[in-house]
Amino acid sequence: MGKKYQVVGVTEEDYTEMVESYMGFCPDCGDFTRDTTEPDAENYDCEECGKNNVVGAEQALLLGLIDITESEE
Repeated sequence: MGKKYQVVGVTEEDYTEMVESYMGFCPDCGDFTRDTTEPDAENYDCEECGKNNVVGAEQALLLGLIDITESEE
């Protein structure tokens, strides 16, 4: 992933739910767009934009594509 992507902030609760639900994150769309994605997956297809850039939630955090933010109360 040589391209620079905007980091997306998610709450800790949302991140935990995304990992447990096997959601995949597409940095091109900037959103969690795919289910049935292993947490450490890379290069899965995006159901929204069609690019093969989807990564698992844990991988997205490790790659700096998402950031854990404060909960909104």
